[in-house]
Amino acid sequence: MNNRKIASFFAGAGGIDLSFEQTGAFEVVYANEIDKYPIVTYENNFNIRVDCRDINTINASEMPEFDVMVGGFPCQAFSLAGYRQGFDDEKGRGTLFFEMMRIIREKKAAGHQPKVVFFENVKNLVGHDHGNTFQVIQEQLEYLGYHIKTKVLNAMEYGNVPQNRGANQPFLNF
Repeated sequence: MNNRKIASFFAGAGGIDLSFEQTGAFEVVYANEIDKYPIVTYENNFNIRVDCRDINTINASEMPEFDVMVGGFPCQAFSLAGYRQGFDDEKGRGTLFFEMMRIIREKKAAGHQPKVVFFENVKNLVGHDHGNTFQVIQEQLEYLGYHIKTKVLNAMEYGNVPQNRGANQPFLNF
């Protein structure tokens, strides 16, 4: 079987990537993470060398072709636990989503647009700035030809996480 190829951004220790690979239908061919501690874990669990550069400096032509873009872009700018500055985050974390969009545009221009984009983030991303932030994200993806499906999940219902974070109902039904 030919596995679908994944490029993972803000990969952390690789939890999302591992879930995809465990299905047997996916293979991570590229991973990007700047935090040195999760990189050690990632490289011990995957047969891949992590690109540890800042996403702002990465050119899509330097990456292998991939079918699926996976990313858990930083949540601090959108989280209820943070300052909720969104795209105006002083540390630039709120705009890193747009770097992922840039990479998709560069891949598209080269004839290799990923077929699927899978993003993970905090529950408050959906309602941040009265829904305007999420609307911008949706519009960016739709402009690139993607059909959007969203769901807020409660981690307690998946695996062995003993905490209920109050996300037991989806914000958007599809």
